[in-house]
Amino acid sequence: MSELEKRYRWLLSRYPRDHREQHGEEMLGVLMADAGDRKTPGWRDTTDLLWGAFRLHVRRLLAADVLAVVALLGPIAVLAGAATSLHELAWWVQAGSVPPFEQIPDAPVWFVWLGVAILAVAGKRRAAAIGAWVATAGLIVVLQLPFAGWQWSTDKAGWVLLSAVTAFALSASDGRRARGWPAIATMAATVLLIVGLGVFGHQAEIAEYAALAILFAGAVLAAGISTATGWRAGLVLSAPVATALLARLVYAVHDGPINDTVSTLIFFGVPLVFLVVIGGLVRPPQRV
Repeated sequence: MSELEKRYRWLLSRYPRDHREQHGEEMLGVLMADAGDRKTPGWRDTTDLLWGAFRLHVRRLLAADVLAVVALLGPIAVLAGAATSLHELAWWVQAGSVPPFEQIPDAPVWFVWLGVAILAVAGKRRAAAIGAWVATAGLIVVLQLPFAGWQWSTDKAGWVLLSAVTAFALSASDGRRARGWPAIATMAATVLLIVGLGVFGHQAEIAEYAALAILFAGAVLAAGISTATGWRAGLVLSAPVATALLARLVYAVHDGPINDTVSTLIFFGVPLVFLVVIGGLVRPPQRV
């Protein structure tokens, strides 16, 4: 095997496996025939192949079936982000006081998401989509409040990302109901477990990691562990897991503040690229 063929095969390996199995040899033959006397792929071929692979992964991650699952289960999954605020609320209630707005500024947002979840389960997709965009905008506004203590480079970025993706799914979905009541119950139980950990195990490191593990497992189980669609939707629903782990990695190697623009690119861009690539590479036991 020539060096040129090895490099072309490596570039083609960026495509989803089933696509390579169906079209890989044909694509390789065309590339080799057009290469002429070159010993390595040209920059144009390299760019075109990598871009084509990325676009194919994106199309699969945003397929109609995936969007339908996220549109149904996403509004429920987002509610797990209220765990910290519910802990604060429980503390104030136990103290016999009413918490000031500065203490839980995101409370109105979670009430909106609760309404969105009810609308989504009831099949009121358009109303749910409007509410989801309003709630997403609300989370972004809260991130700008100086007394909120939030930053783009915290775990909250993951909930904003999931909110935005869910709002998009509700807007772009064709209205089909890809999953039934067992999936809804599984996602709801997952959220309740995470909220419980957030309230009773607040700021305990083991509880935080347990919540991340539960979110990932619950999202994949609810979305459908035996299908490609389910795995991809489950990865989208567990986007806060990727952001939270990324935050811990960044702060383990970087000491000090991070520029807002840089942190936004890191904590939104990297998880999105991760979801696109992994969503295209995952090959579950059965595919649909």
